[in-house]
Amino acid sequence: MDTLHTVLRSIRGGTKPRDHLSVFREFLSHLDRVGRRAPPRDVKARGDGVRRNRTPKR
Repeated sequence: MDTLHTVLRSIRGGTKPRDHLSVFREFLSHLDRVGRRAPPRDVKARGDGVRRNRTPKR
């Protein structure tokens, strides 16, 4: 948790002490930003949702 605080302080440039709740909210906002930037994954769905092995068992 201390490392998280250090990283967030270096990103924001602030040195003032903050409570854990505000740090956690800022961390969540960073995750939201990263999640929005990620391109959507191309997932091909099977009709039945069952995973099958590609090679048959011997």
